[in-house]
This record gives sequence, C-alpha cells and structure tokens, in this order.
Amino acid sequence: RSVIKEGLVEEMRDLTLARGISPRIARVERVEKRNNALETVLAGGERILSHRVIVAIGRSGEYRKLGVPGESLDKVYNRLHDPADFADQEVLVVGGGDSALEAAIAIAQSGGAVTLSYRKKQLSRPKPDNIEKIRALQANPQASETGSIRLAMGSQVKEISPAQVVLDHEGGRPETLANDAVFTMIGRDAPLEFLRRSGVQ
Repeated sequence: RSVIKEGLVEEMRDLTLARGISPRIARVERVEKRNNALETVLAGGERILSHRVIVAIGRSGEYRKLGVPGESLDKVYNRLHDPADFADQEVLVVGGGDSALEAAIAIAQSGGAVTLSYRKKQLSRPKPDNIEKIRALQANPQASETGSIRLAMGSQVKEISPAQVVLDHEGGRPETLANDAVFTMIGRDAPLEFLRRSGVQ
C-alpha cells in the first residue's frame, strides 16, 4: 500500500472502480437525520438517503479575508508556490504567524522587496528561527539575492489597487506603497458553518 498521498489517491480510485462504484462530484449543503437514515442535501436541492455519511472536510476552512477594497484583484494570493516568481517585485505580506514570515523570508531571499504588515506591534507567535531570519535579513540585506524585508508593525491594509497598497498605521497615519503582489497569510476559518447547518453541536 502506498503511503504517499498521490499514490494512495490513485490506489483508492482503482479500488473504487473495481467494485463498480462510480464517484460523482457535487457540493453538499448539509446532512440531516431522517428517521433511521441520513439525508445529504446537495446544492440545487437534490437529496440522497444513506445509512452512513463520512464528513471529511478537514479542520481548515476558507482562507480569511481582509475585507478591504481590491482584495479580489489577481495579484492577491493566500499561498506562496514559487518565491522566484516575485524576484525584483514589490511585495506586501500580511500576517504575523509562521506562514507569513516564511513567505516573506523566501521572497526576500529570492530577490523580492518585501513589506511585512502585522496589526500588532510585536511578533510573538512565530517560531524563534523565523524571527531570527527576519532580523538577520533586516540587519544584513546582502544576505539575500538583492532582496529586502521591511516590517510595518501595528499596521493594517486599508486598500489594494493594481499598482499600490495603502496601509493604515496606528494613530490613523496612512502610507501608500508601490506594489506588485499581496500575500494575505492570516489563517483560515474553521469549517463550523457546515457542521452547524447539519445540526452538529
């Protein structure tokens, strides 16, 4: 048996087809109790009766939103795939956790000019190694391939536009930055709404 995700998925697919099970993709709105059975309600209203339902939605739900104008622009991301894509670009990373710091470090080390915006005045949650790397890049910009990191502590994004971002600093002082890309690394909301709709306490 495969222990690698891709191999396991392929193995499960083969087993499913070998037993004559034909999977279908659909959006499930909720699961309801119906006498001695369960009824799965699909988007569009179709209902499927079953004895058992496996809810495998993970513990991470939708990415959190900033709730600011311009957040839907194509240059706004919530995951970093290849930091080299952002070499020589002006990049804003939003967040104060490990994922935000690791994205900022990777982009700076690949040659990007990074501003890290965090609403609090101190970084307290990330791993000490990540904080040390941030401080080392601040102190010695030559440690990266011509990239840089600037911390904008106590700031929040006010607006995103195609070529700029506006930060609000504590005290109401706005700052406009040239910008090519924004990474919102502020976590995810647990998928509790689906469980509430299904009557799970």
